[in-house]
Amino acid sequence: MKYYQKMSESNELSEARKELEDEFLQSHPRFAQMSDEERMYEMKKHAQEEDKIAKQKLRNHLEAFSDGIIAVIITIMLLEIPMPNGTGGYWTFMSAVGIFLVSFIVVANFWFNHHQTFAATEEVTESIIIQDFIFTGLLSLIPLLTKWAMVAPNAYSSLNYGIVLLLILVQQEALSYSITKERCKGKPKYFNFWRKIWMSRLSFTLIINIIITIIAVCFPLYGHWLFVVVPVFNFFFRMVSNRNQRNQFGDHVEGTMND
Repeated sequence: MKYYQKMSESNELSEARKELEDEFLQSHPRFAQMSDEERMYEMKKHAQEEDKIAKQKLRNHLEAFSDGIIAVIITIMLLEIPMPNGTGGYWTFMSAVGIFLVSFIVVANFWFNHHQTFAATEEVTESIIIQDFIFTGLLSLIPLLTKWAMVAPNAYSSLNYGIVLLLILVQQEALSYSITKERCKGKPKYFNFWRKIWMSRLSFTLIINIIITIIAVCFPLYGHWLFVVVPVFNFFFRMVSNRNQRNQFGDHVEGTMND
């Protein structure tokens, strides 16, 4: 009984495949003139091209989604600034504006690095999508922490701001690692060369962030201003490391060709 059931399912599957093939040939009549072997090859190639286009569209939608979240984050931070209440509240207002500018620079740096990272790939995998969701989710905490620093600047607000900033940095570097690893498939030497530069960049950035967080906890009234150093340092260090990476890799390739 099970044998006949399996045979029936197999026949139904074969018929379904035949119907799909007929439907495909109606939409693409040029494949009908080919041999079975050529048709199978071209159909497989066509499916791969369509899959690539779908992944490219998904990558563009994901980047647009992240841009929208970052725009909302900056807007929320701006709306959290309290209006001055008489001349006595002007210093509080200016202090809140200063904290907003610090957070704006932090978020703007993450946006810039995010676009640089996604510029290295045309397609995204499920793993990259999940990592990007984690990144934007952590980044969404910045308005809350910015409000906390505006309302009650103390050791706890500085500590939490520093911890979340550290987590975002780590997640962004993990995202950069995954995208570059996916892009460098079949190029193990180039990937190992890039990974050494990536490790040094990550290590220095984390050390600077930890030091600034400790200072901010010890001096909460003024320490949170130091958090602007992290994105500025990260921006210039990434720019210099990328330039050195291109130069060193070019020298390496030229030396290999000469040998």
